[in-house]
Amino acid sequence: MLRENKPGIFANLILVILMSASICQTLYTSLFMTNKLSSVVFIAVVPLTLLFFVMFKSKMTTIVSVIVISVILILGLSYILFKIGIESTSNWIYNYSTWLIDVGNGYNDMSYQLYTNLTIIALAFIITLFVFVFSVKIYNFYVICILLLSVFFVQLQFNIFSSKISFILFIFSFLLYYFFDILRRRSKEITYDVGHKLKYLIYIIPVCAVVIAISFLFPIKSNRIVLPWLDTKIDSAIKKVSENVSERINAMFLDKDLAIFDYFSLKSTGFGKEDKLGGNINPNKTHVMNVKSEYSNLYLKATSKAFYDGHGWYDDDNQFKSLGNTLDTYSKQINSDSNEFVSGNFMMTGLNKNDKIYTAAKADIEYVNIKTKSLFIPVKLDLLTFKTPLSLFYDNEQMISASEIQSENFDYTIEYNNIMLSSDEFKKSIQKSYKGYYTDYLENYLSNHPELSGYQSSENKNNFSRSSSSVLFEFEDQMKNIYDRYTQLPETVTPRVRQLAQDLTKDKGNSYDKAKAIETYLSSNYPYTLKPGNPPRRKDFVDYFLFEGKKGYCTYYASAMTVLLRCIDIPTRYVEGYILPPDHTNGVFKVTNQQAHAWVEVYFEGFGWIPFEPTAPFVANMYNDKNISESDSSGVTNSGSEDYLDMINRYSDNNTGIVNDSGDIDTTPVKKTNTPLLVIIIISSIIGVILLAFGILAIINMFRYYITLRRIRKVDPNRAVLMAYTYILKVLRVQNILINAGETPSQFGIRVEKTLDFNGYSFNKTSFTKITNHYVNARYSIATLLKNDQQEMLDFITILLQLTNDKMGKIKFAISRYVLGKI
Repeated sequence: MLRENKPGIFANLILVILMSASICQTLYTSLFMTNKLSSVVFIAVVPLTLLFFVMFKSKMTTIVSVIVISVILILGLSYILFKIGIESTSNWIYNYSTWLIDVGNGYNDMSYQLYTNLTIIALAFIITLFVFVFSVKIYNFYVICILLLSVFFVQLQFNIFSSKISFILFIFSFLLYYFFDILRRRSKEITYDVGHKLKYLIYIIPVCAVVIAISFLFPIKSNRIVLPWLDTKIDSAIKKVSENVSERINAMFLDKDLAIFDYFSLKSTGFGKEDKLGGNINPNKTHVMNVKSEYSNLYLKATSKAFYDGHGWYDDDNQFKSLGNTLDTYSKQINSDSNEFVSGNFMMTGLNKNDKIYTAAKADIEYVNIKTKSLFIPVKLDLLTFKTPLSLFYDNEQMISASEIQSENFDYTIEYNNIMLSSDEFKKSIQKSYKGYYTDYLENYLSNHPELSGYQSSENKNNFSRSSSSVLFEFEDQMKNIYDRYTQLPETVTPRVRQLAQDLTKDKGNSYDKAKAIETYLSSNYPYTLKPGNPPRRKDFVDYFLFEGKKGYCTYYASAMTVLLRCIDIPTRYVEGYILPPDHTNGVFKVTNQQAHAWVEVYFEGFGWIPFEPTAPFVANMYNDKNISESDSSGVTNSGSEDYLDMINRYSDNNTGIVNDSGDIDTTPVKKTNTPLLVIIIISSIIGVILLAFGILAIINMFRYYITLRRIRKVDPNRAVLMAYTYILKVLRVQNILINAGETPSQFGIRVEKTLDFNGYSFNKTSFTKITNHYVNARYSIATLLKNDQQEMLDFITILLQLTNDKMGKIKFAISRYVLGKI
């Protein structure tokens, strides 16, 4: 670069600026999912390019730059340590890393302008330095190509947002770079004049613009070219790498995790990684929400799946229907299940209210480290209230969600009817429920009200629907859909599963006792473990759990109970959500992903959906009964998480059902007490990235060296000598040994031999004057050299590298060879 004239240097800098800006703009538009280019990128790339130009202009400027940067870093660290403080700095780093994780996961939040600009500047610094080094200092067209293609390959493979404008800018820059590479190759020719470099740039800019314009005239397909065999291999490799990286990131930043999902699923909390059920799991401790509740056995559901295919649960064609954004528009849908329970209780007992069966309850929910549209609600929900109007939706399973993703500090209040599941009054009442209860009750009601005997006609039915007993018709109308939807089973369910359901319930006279029999059987006979192993794909999941695996966690138990009840024609659905932890502070429960859970809801005519808990360690929690027996759950120790085992044990030891303490939700941010560890993790990560970059660079430079030797071996002796001598001059240049103006090759050979004494160093095996003679013969004579001459050149290269290593020192030699690529 230094031997070029000023126009040539200026052309190089323009090329670096355009290429760096195009890559940075591409990364920026993908990261923040915007079609607009960032002016900050251009503002940052230009001075950074000039800065690197000055830094790498000569050895003196590099040394001075390193000294200045070191002083600035020392002063900055001193200011942070003594003025700002480590705790404040670590909190800022934590907030920034949380924001960056959000952005990386697709949540476009550019309201933090400082964070946004810092991220852009950091990207610009890294990319510009990379492009400058491999465009000016250590020119390598292929390294730049790999960088560029990697960016767009990742975008394509992971379906990442990409801006057309940034892509056009990239193509334009790439064409310029390609034409300059052609020019650089011609620089070895005698006709090449470096003074024409800027003119060349001016000439090819219109050419590049025309190429891009013409490309838009060609028709293109909406989809990319598909190569199934290649796509399969790439997808498999990327999946393995991404899972490994994800696990490492989770392990490093466990306390800073965010639970992020559009709609809740156990898979997003650590309970499984694929669409099928089963496998070893390790639930993380991400603090997702605070719940203030007077009842510790509150179960908050967010999703339910009606259909089972033998390996997992799924939705048929889930449709989201709007409930509006006011209490009047959505209250009817929200409290329909609660109304059925209250009405059924009246039909069973003749009482409008029975405190021994259910009581009104209330809870406050506040999101912490969670981002989702899903709302977490209990069974028998009566009312949802928000600080500001919120547009709601519900799906086929009557699960409720918001129109937009809600995150930290979002809160709402739930009012519901808390069922006394373990009370004798409730059990006696629900035992009266059976299939056809509504039909029989309605016929009996009509026989006592002959004036409504013609209710089937639309006119009379409309009149009747305005009466106080209109709910009877609504309940009767929904029966068929419930029995059809929630009793279906696939052909994978084996005869022995169906027989087990029959055997467990053959002595029970009502649906409730049958459900309790299956619940008790599962919780008493199957050990709880987080490491059950992977179930075989060829077998039905529930069949394998019941008869072969015989151990598992919540999804195993809930799936098994749902299938067993459906085998005997009792409507049942599989439900997922969160339960409350065993401990609280002033009535506030800190819910983490370790409380993510799956359970069962069973439908009873006259009561609607009633929750059941078949999972061994949690039965006592739901029913507030410490005396309930459960199977041995010692297998949970296989999880490698002693705190999880301790939590499981406390569910049965500490549960009291009702929380009498009062107090507000503590919204004070949790202070990070392990700040030194955070600093160590960040520093280690930075060092790791730097070492990785140097490692890749070293591999590239070593590969270039072996390619050079291979080419020398493959060509004829005359060409081999010329190529070898060119490489030898490159190595000598590192030691500042250059051919002087007017000096002949022979004179140069004698001078170098006296300076380095190759003859003495190699014990008279070779000398540089002999090597120079081979070069002169190959370059200026018509003689044909021998294979032996070719081998002597290769041997001399080995000796020269050894001598250079000894004279420079191992560290300096390694930097020149593996990092700077000069050797």
